Amino acid sequence: MTTDRSTANERALGRILAVQPRWTAVRPASEAIGLPDRMLLHAGPPLPDATRPPPPMLNAAVLACLYEGWAKDDAEAEKLIAGGAVKLEPTFTRRVSSPLVSMVSARTTLAVIEDAASKATWFSFLGTGGGAQMRFGARDRAIIERLAFREKELLPGFAELLSEPIDLLSIARSALTEGDDLHNRLSSATAVLHAVLSTRKADSPAAQAALRTITEAPLYFLNFWMPACALMLDAAAGVEGSTLVTKLAANGQVTGIQLAGLPGRWFTAPAAPVQGPFMKGAPENPQFPPATGDSGIIDAFGLGGQVLRRAPSLLAAFEPWLAKDDEERALSQLAGQHPVLGVPVGLDASAVVSTGQSSLLSTGMVSADGRGLLGRGLCAMPVALFEEAVAALSKSET
Repeated sequence: MTTDRSTANERALGRILAVQPRWTAVRPASEAIGLPDRMLLHAGPPLPDATRPPPPMLNAAVLACLYEGWAKDDAEAEKLIAGGAVKLEPTFTRRVSSPLVSMVSARTTLAVIEDAASKATWFSFLGTGGGAQMRFGARDRAIIERLAFREKELLPGFAELLSEPIDLLSIARSALTEGDDLHNRLSSATAVLHAVLSTRKADSPAAQAALRTITEAPLYFLNFWMPACALMLDAAAGVEGSTLVTKLAANGQVTGIQLAGLPGRWFTAPAAPVQGPFMKGAPENPQFPPATGDSGIIDAFGLGGQVLRRAPSLLAAFEPWLAKDDEERALSQLAGQHPVLGVPVGLDASAVVSTGQSSLLSTGMVSADGRGLLGRGLCAMPVALFEEAVAALSKSET
């Protein structure tokens, strides 16, 4: 007997809306999730071959090996990865989120996001502020210095500032009124986060460094909002018959989704390209790259590519790649209104199928050959991916 979709989705949405995500702590991955030595966590579904990650991810993995002291040079690091001596596993297996191609290793400082009601947790790679960034996928030695700065200064600095939890929904609500899509544009949310933390006691040099780091990176709120969305959607996992999307991520080779009604089962397709304006200073002869990263969970929640109508600056930048009726498309694919955020949330795979229109990701573009950041753009998720998932759910019910 087929489950009533509407009832199942209402139940799943209710679980999502009940979550109250808060940023409560920062902890090393070895302590927070028990991550062992010589293991790296990567964004997205499982790689087709974990010993042969795509170039940007390989660059990040090599830098992680050097940072952890597992290898003395690039060649030795590449050999460890290719031989499986350093294991690459997906972040979701440890309830972690990672932006673009960033790697999580034992020493990585993680942000801890907790549901105020259930005390369920999710974790996230903590950004290092300005300068060279691991998530962009270039093999730049300056990244290693930024990682060391994070563990030496940001870990104790943010620990001092987090004397009380940070309510993430209230910051997100404010940012949505100021033109953020909360994926590609988070400048307003980051400014509010800085304002909140600036009211806290910050006597130490480390706490002052943490506050400065937020101002250096307009996207800094992503480090907390991405796992917040993962935590909220994960609450719906296991609701029988629900077609709400609970995971959406990519690894530069494949893009994948999971449905609430089929927890733990990935449906994947070759990663679609991210298309948008290349930024000034991008590497020469840039090409639109395949999607990568865990941040697509934001778009599955109902923001990012589903809320571009609230982000005028992104609408203008993406106009050549955006359908004129995109607002109608986005609203038709979401399950219901969030009482705090004041916008529809909950990407419904069955609604994607019925509209026949691709769901959009509003995300970053990382050069596929490992040369770094290209800009930001839109990725159209293939409708066939949602069709496959919905069909599999229907089959499981008969």
